[in-house]
Amino acid sequence: MFVVYCAVCDRRTLLGVDEVEWVENLTRGVISVSGHCPRGHDVVLLTGDAFTPHEDPRYFGPAPRIWTKPMNKLRAWLRGHFEVSRDLPGPFYRF
Repeated sequence: MFVVYCAVCDRRTLLGVDEVEWVENLTRGVISVSGHCPRGHDVVLLTGDAFTPHEDPRYFGPAPRIWTKPMNKLRAWLRGHFEVSRDLPGPFYRF
């Protein structure tokens, strides 16, 4: 079964085995499934490997430990030597 959108009916319906008329390989990874919606209108569904989500090839994963360990040491040193104050200085207060 496939979920298809019929533009004439303006709704999604299930396309069962009985409604499928033709299955065709268009190109590598693209399959076309043609059929009729329950009201008899022609519908086409494109499916296949080209339409499945794949992970981004530009993502190389988390940074190696060799980079994160020195940064954590630097962050800890800065935190120890510089006190972070979130209070506003006196001139910014309104009395």
